[in-house]
Amino acid sequence: MPSTTIVPVAQALYLCDGHIGYPGGKTDLMGLLNSIRPGMYPHVQKHFVVFARLRQGLGHVPFYVDIRFAQTQQLIHVSSTHILVFVDRDSVVEMALTMKDVRFPGPGIYLLELYCDAQWVADTTLLLQ
Repeated sequence: MPSTTIVPVAQALYLCDGHIGYPGGKTDLMGLLNSIRPGMYPHVQKHFVVFARLRQGLGHVPFYVDIRFAQTQQLIHVSSTHILVFVDRDSVVEMALTMKDVRFPGPGIYLLELYCDAQWVADTTLLLQ
């Protein structure tokens, strides 16, 4: 019998410099951000973390993050696909994906979109000034 996969719902989606997980379900996010001020373009951001709290999913759910230039919807970056595991529908799963060496071609607003099982789940914006 094939296993059932149900796409989760995002409680939150954040961009930050890093995170620390603690036993008992506590997580610290460090350096929350919504904008970057590069000195020149194109700009390569060495790293940042996309963090999400997800609930009501079920099974082994593949996910990835893509980044688009908002004005034109041009895709500029796609992460590798990873797996989230939801043991039951009551589980809350925290996802932290480190994005490395992302190249931003110019200033403007970029959309960071989280997809689970190839379905849009959440997005947030990043302003490059």
